[in-house]
Amino acid sequence: MKYSLENKIGHTYLTSAHQGFVQGRMRPNTLSAFYLAAVRGADMIETDARGSSDGVMMVCHDPVVCGFDVSGKPVEYDIAKTPAAILKKVIIAEDDYGVQYMPALEQVLSLCYRTGMLINIDLKNGAVFAETIAHMVRDLGMRGRCVYATNASGAATINKILDIDPCARFIDTPANYTADKLCSVPEFSRRCFAYTADFSEENISRIRESGCMLAAISISEETVRQAVRWHPEMLEYPHTSDFLTITTDILDAEPVI
Repeated sequence: MKYSLENKIGHTYLTSAHQGFVQGRMRPNTLSAFYLAAVRGADMIETDARGSSDGVMMVCHDPVVCGFDVSGKPVEYDIAKTPAAILKKVIIAEDDYGVQYMPALEQVLSLCYRTGMLINIDLKNGAVFAETIAHMVRDLGMRGRCVYATNASGAATINKILDIDPCARFIDTPANYTADKLCSVPEFSRRCFAYTADFSEENISRIRESGCMLAAISISEETVRQAVRWHPEMLEYPHTSDFLTITTDILDAEPVI
């Protein structure tokens, strides 16, 4: 029997679109990429948060943003040394949805709120702005709908976030998320994902033994079979892959009747 997304009742793992779903001329980490992820049915988008010089959370993977000003002149700014008012005017793409400016995290959270998606926020500054971001998540109605990538900032950061967003979840590498390192986090086994692109039995067993949930990342048509055999709780697709095609392949590969 062949399955389709139209007759699929649902899935129990999270589908996450890394930096949004990108197609054609779209750039990762733009509002248009995140919107397309919602249109294509992603449960969650992954994005990156960095603080401007005046403490406004902006969305960019790298510490320096490159783009154009309104006159078309190339510009380059160190995010941590630049006020948000300047960063918000940086044009980083022009695509099928129009001109795309560097987004503020508040805009991305609002988009997720309206479209029903969850959000995975990579805390690029580690613990520095963690509480600021958690307050923003709470105030914009996204409490309990956020997975924070803690970037080795550890249990102390997790517990500070939980004081603000008590239903939050978290993600980091298997090396940073061990049972010993997370022992002070209440019910960490239902809050914490360990992410990996290594789908060897040894590595997956180590993650399961830690008590953490499994997040399989960098999923492609070539790696999806290796990943799903371990029944991960999250599948994250790179922005170069079409996760709808991959999801359909998963359904077709293992029919339930």
